[in-house]
Amino acid sequence: MRFALPIVASCASAVMVSTLGLTVPAAAAGSATVTPTIDEHALTEVSEDGLDAPGARESSLVTTQVSNSSTTNLPNLLRSPSAVNALGMAPLGTFGSGSTAISPVSLQESQPRTPSGSAPAETSPEPAETPDMSGGVREKTEDGVNIAAISDVLEVPESRSSVVGVTYDTETEVTVEVRIRTGEGWSAWDELEEDVVGEGTPGTEPFVVSGASEVQMRVLGDAAPEDARLLVIDPKHSAADQQAVEQNAPVAAPAPGAEAPGEAAAEGAAAGAEGYAAQPAAAVPATAAPGSATAQTVAVKKVSKPKIGSRKSWGANERLRKGKASYAPKVRAAVVHHTAGSNSYSAGDVPGILRGIYSFHTKGRGWSDVGYNVLVDKYGRLWEGRAGGVDRAVIGAHVAGYNTGTFGISVMGSYGRSAPPQAAIDAVNHAIAWKLSASGVSVKDRATVGGRSIPAVVGHRDLGSTSCPGAAFYSKFGSMRKDIEKLQQGGAPAAPEKETPKPAPKKTAIDTHYEGKEKVLGKPTSKEWDLAGGKVKNFERGYITWSKATGPQVISGAIATAWNGATRTKLGLPVTGEQGGLKSGGAYQKFQGGSMHWSSKSGAQPTWGILQGYWASKGYENGHIGYPKSAPQCTDGRCEQLYEGARLVWAEGYGVTEFSPRGDISAGARDLNASRPGSADDESAEPGSGPAGPGEGSADQETEQSPAPTQTPAPAPSEEPRQETPRAEEPKQDESEKDESKKDESEKDESKKDESEKDESKKDEPEKDESKKGEPKEEKPKKSAEQIEKEKRDAVIATAKKHLGVKYRWGGTSPRSGWDCSGYVQYVYAQNGIKLPRSSGAQKAAGEVIPASQAKPGDLIWIPGHLGIVSETEGQMYDAGSTRTNTSKRSYDWMLKRGAVFVRVI
Repeated sequence: MRFALPIVASCASAVMVSTLGLTVPAAAAGSATVTPTIDEHALTEVSEDGLDAPGARESSLVTTQVSNSSTTNLPNLLRSPSAVNALGMAPLGTFGSGSTAISPVSLQESQPRTPSGSAPAETSPEPAETPDMSGGVREKTEDGVNIAAISDVLEVPESRSSVVGVTYDTETEVTVEVRIRTGEGWSAWDELEEDVVGEGTPGTEPFVVSGASEVQMRVLGDAAPEDARLLVIDPKHSAADQQAVEQNAPVAAPAPGAEAPGEAAAEGAAAGAEGYAAQPAAAVPATAAPGSATAQTVAVKKVSKPKIGSRKSWGANERLRKGKASYAPKVRAAVVHHTAGSNSYSAGDVPGILRGIYSFHTKGRGWSDVGYNVLVDKYGRLWEGRAGGVDRAVIGAHVAGYNTGTFGISVMGSYGRSAPPQAAIDAVNHAIAWKLSASGVSVKDRATVGGRSIPAVVGHRDLGSTSCPGAAFYSKFGSMRKDIEKLQQGGAPAAPEKETPKPAPKKTAIDTHYEGKEKVLGKPTSKEWDLAGGKVKNFERGYITWSKATGPQVISGAIATAWNGATRTKLGLPVTGEQGGLKSGGAYQKFQGGSMHWSSKSGAQPTWGILQGYWASKGYENGHIGYPKSAPQCTDGRCEQLYEGARLVWAEGYGVTEFSPRGDISAGARDLNASRPGSADDESAEPGSGPAGPGEGSADQETEQSPAPTQTPAPAPSEEPRQETPRAEEPKQDESEKDESKKDESEKDESKKDESEKDESKKDEPEKDESKKGEPKEEKPKKSAEQIEKEKRDAVIATAKKHLGVKYRWGGTSPRSGWDCSGYVQYVYAQNGIKLPRSSGAQKAAGEVIPASQAKPGDLIWIPGHLGIVSETEGQMYDAGSTRTNTSKRSYDWMLKRGAVFVRVI
């Protein structure tokens, strides 16, 4: 991965060559197609919820590159243009010493030129500017790179592939990263390359998501592009998809050990290998062809056309296409690409992925059509891309500056770490051999394209600052050129074997379990797909799942509706069927990671982890807590779930607390039910000593399977909780009175020496005692409200000072293991009797926003994603910033520049 600049050409970069506003009439469209849905989300600022998602601030290869670089080799993302010029640095993203050690092919310029076509203007060196490394640490990655924008966590269909990407209105120097969440958790952040600005709006290449339930994107840089939009495209599933795959056979590999035959042998082969025989072709003169591409060629034999699935077969909606195709006189060279995203797609997903890429290019980016001429799936099938006829020299939009006279072919998937399967490479070889031979071009030729002399077969990285088609794929180019040469010399590929009819597939466990349940579940709507070590099949009104551990299980009704997205990922597969007979006619179903409960009032809601364990200890739905009314909401070391009779909150380091189900959580009270010693709700236990461990972990880390719901209620809550409170406070009052009584007795003993004084003492003593009891204010004057407030503020500052130097740990809340900004603030105030919620946003909401002129030591200063404690020194604060600053005292001027507000909670 690398930082991309606007001049960098990515795998989907293009210069549009057709700008006519012509829409294909309805009659020209192919067979009935499904219509992909496109959801648009703004990506211009930092989402608080998105930043709170686990791993949202994790480092990546890009951010590691930044943090490990010195001032003189910082990426251009963090430099001013003058600093880049002064250092004479090439745009980042250039394939160089940091990449796989593969020598790119020789590119000889026919005349001096720059990517823009003119020599760069000379500029006088200027001193390099030091990047501004200040800012909200919550808006930086763990290694200090600024997060300009981050999206919410967005759901994507798990049972089929989808396509995501970003578009924006103006060029900018930023890096866009994406990650996906599967059943195994979140992936690492991966860079999504930017496209060169051509026709339409600028943006990223499309990213294919397969086998995931959620996706998230972030923008690294000083500021997000204006009007940046994140598009999530669901290409849907069509009944014709499987038929398209079955009718488009993979291209067969070349015959093993095939030698280049003579013309007679080649002609003879035509009779036995129809459609694949090599035919002699006349030599093409080495003269300049009209247009921007010329070639010097030798005599080659024409290679037969491989099978290529049509646009109609994969469901291209021709109404999306704009204008007419443009053509070059000849194809002079082939450029090999790969697309971005998942390699785990199925064969049945391919038509949908093609529809998704097509929709992103046309509807999202405003292009006239798909950029590539032909796309190849990992199974070795070829698919028509840009319209205009695969037999003609259609000008594509696949590499800026080199589209005219080139054939753009892209393998679906990412191939930086591993090369495509051999079936896909064979298909690429055959397609290129055929396409070049149609123009009389040998793979050994060189062509002049876009003003440069290039080999007849190159990778995208040879023509632009990009890693495409991936280092592992690029390493295969030597052997690929040899195979293409063999095909062009007459070593025709073997004819595809005729597929013999396969016997009907055996019924799976899911198929068998479905028998007799047709009325309940309806018809099947998908093939079986993988989840949590088992299989799932969709039906019109539910699901059937299977694994070795759980066997076949049915999910239907309201529980099936609620079992989706992140909830599905968390719960996994069901381990029982739905069971009724609960309170108020309710029902439940147990899953690998928790349970789903339903009642007519609460609907179907999931429970899991520590909160479920606490609920179980109070009698499940039979206790005073009742049924759950929401799913657990877990962010930033805190989980919360609403029930009919309570709101349960788990906070890292504090265990589970029960609050009133209505109003602010600060208005509730600690649960007074009997608790299990050492459990998360045991007030005698050390903070964090519950199931989550000492001050670390989260609610979803519990490994013990919660027991099934019981219809036996737990012991009822104590009806006299107030009796316990006075006992805790009475001892101090009793001791005081006992001391006073002893003092009185002593005075009585002294008075016995004088009977008259004794009598007088007996009369006066009660008045004296009553006077003492009635005059505590004179002995201990009452403090003013101002004094109490000042003492509390001084105590907060003292506590904040005491913990300077504690290490920064995102999600932490303890001085022992480290904390983040909100964990630090929460801890400091809790030590002084003030309870605050866990996240910075909630802490701001718990107080009162005040003018800056009224701010005092002990107040809070807040911006979205970060906050600190106003110190006793003007203009400074105490905060837990980052792994660079840890817990420290520093200026908050940078926060004021970002519109900080002051908040009073004391």
